Amino acid sequence: MITNGIKLDMYLAPPSEAVFAALGASLRAVLTEAGIDLSASFGAGFAVGQVCGITYATAPAGQMRYLATMVADDPAVPAGHYNSLLITPRAGGLATPADFDPARHRAVINQAGSFSGSLTFTAHMASAHNRGLGMALQSGAHLASVVMVARGEAELAAIDRISFALARRTVPDEVAGVTVIGETRPYPGIPFVADAGLPDDVVSRLRDAILEFRDNPAWPDMKAVLGISDIIILEEYLYLPMARVAP
Repeated sequence: MITNGIKLDMYLAPPSEAVFAALGASLRAVLTEAGIDLSASFGAGFAVGQVCGITYATAPAGQMRYLATMVADDPAVPAGHYNSLLITPRAGGLATPADFDPARHRAVINQAGSFSGSLTFTAHMASAHNRGLGMALQSGAHLASVVMVARGEAELAAIDRISFALARRTVPDEVAGVTVIGETRPYPGIPFVADAGLPDDVVSRLRDAILEFRDNPAWPDMKAVLGISDIIILEEYLYLPMARVAP
């Protein structure tokens, strides 16, 4: 969803709407002050926002400029990185991911091209457990996958840890109905990016606005709802290996 040239929909759900609205207002103020026409067409499809890391890693050269990345609040994950938690029904689920049998069990992915919900899930099951996912169901969203697993409609799913933190606020009863039995390897988190056609000074001011959001009154709510602790700038080359995760 793109509103007035701003795309902040990667972790959007009712509990996070207010914090992303506040961040969007800060970014819009920068663009408006710089005289950027937010109704114009942008090469990236928007002026500023969030995209999946693999989208950034595989984007044509000169389409997007990297800005910053949120930090998951877990010292076990490198700063600015995230991974997926493998979940199963709390009642009658799998003991370990290695117990998954595609002939008897069902996996659910949010969509075929999802990096955290499908690509790294498939790669992890193949490399760590020599298992395929079989005819995986598709839920359409991480939160929907949590619901399906909690209801026993699937025995296994991979939910990125920030989406799982958001699920605790959005569908708490369903989160209580699943258990975590594994996790995938970490990769750089969802990046904030700007359209590469924006002037350098505007890109710099957008980055500053994102980092300065840590002083915004809405920042404590963002931390609590998304399970994050900071926003940092990563080295851009860290995203490149994401493009090599086989579909």
